[in-house]
Amino acid sequence: MRSTMRLVILNDFSSAKGGASSLAIENANLMASRGVHVTFICGDHGHAAGFPDRKIQCLGINGSAINPATPLKNAVNGLYNSVAQQFVTNWIGTHDTPYTIYHLHGWSKIFSPSIFQALEKVSDRTLVHAHDYFPACPNGAFINYPQMKECGLLPNQVRCLLSNCDQRSYAQKVWRMARHGVKNQWFNLKDSKFKIALPHDAMRPYFIRSGSLDNTVFTIPNPVVPFTSTRIPAESNAAFLFIGRLVPEKGVDTFLAAAHLAQVKAKVIGDGPLLEPLKAQYPHVEFTGWQDRKGIVEHLHNARAVIMPSRLRETFGLVAIEAIASGIPVVVSKSSAVAADIVRMHAGTTVSPGEVDTLGQIMADLNGSDELVRAMSENGHAHWREVANTTSTWADSLLSLYGAMLDERSRVGVH
Repeated sequence: MRSTMRLVILNDFSSAKGGASSLAIENANLMASRGVHVTFICGDHGHAAGFPDRKIQCLGINGSAINPATPLKNAVNGLYNSVAQQFVTNWIGTHDTPYTIYHLHGWSKIFSPSIFQALEKVSDRTLVHAHDYFPACPNGAFINYPQMKECGLLPNQVRCLLSNCDQRSYAQKVWRMARHGVKNQWFNLKDSKFKIALPHDAMRPYFIRSGSLDNTVFTIPNPVVPFTSTRIPAESNAAFLFIGRLVPEKGVDTFLAAAHLAQVKAKVIGDGPLLEPLKAQYPHVEFTGWQDRKGIVEHLHNARAVIMPSRLRETFGLVAIEAIASGIPVVVSKSSAVAADIVRMHAGTTVSPGEVDTLGQIMADLNGSDELVRAMSENGHAHWREVANTTSTWADSLLSLYGAMLDERSRVGVH
């Protein structure tokens, strides 16, 4: 790795508001710890960045996330944030070097597609991290939300435009199509020099069918830190856990109906719009509300399995891998990117989204067999590194890719 390499990380937010932001901040801290000069450019004020290494320069554009409550401002800034475009363009014009790598994490909440115009001149040195499917799909998920079914349409084609697939409204779908069209002016998967990082290789077919060239897409599994360093003896526990946001697409209703059918102990960890209705419908179930990592660990020590019957096509399934790494078997949707890995490692099993009867039988089987649960627990704890990185190996993989991007540029004579 060249000692002159510099890294610019770009992300909508400076605080860990979600998975993408958490990884962007982790990315910056890990690279700084390896001696890389890091600049962090964010869409918000930049005051909340968790950078213990003061050598990381954090620059914010003082923007705010798109908000459905302000539709006109949302429509304009969400399509093209001129302030963000000008800020990043000016920064590149003043500070860019031939050995500067740009790593874009989140862009859809503040930066908007205008960020790709700003990065176009350095696209051969830019890595776009696909924490979702927005680079390929207008609604970001390849899901028809009203039907809660996977979408097999080609993005931005006529049938795609006519499909009412958005989770809010058809008007929102049309706006998302417009945003996708704006993005494609500078970041068209078919002929772009931007590189794309995928958290899981199961995402690759969706990017390829949307136009990505295979040699521009790189799989770098997310880093995972197990909830516990030692195996939790799940076979001695009774509770079946749901961990996640309480919204229809996450399948919490399926979990509760199946648990009721199987007559097993259910516990729900998370918050969301379905919390109060579900509490009223299932008065004997424990709803813990939102929990921080420490709180989740406490509940996991009493868990027999974690159930994740999401209707979405999850890009990685961080909680699932954190759970099996700690010795807790998981049941995930067949649409999850990690579904085949879970089955291959014999660390759990899978279920089709919405299949209450099948999930109920799976939970009953797990409840009735300590031997089965113990085998899954031991397998997950032993083999989770086959599907995920540690923080150290994630940093190694990113540094290797950054170096390859610079080497490729040198080979074609770009200076």
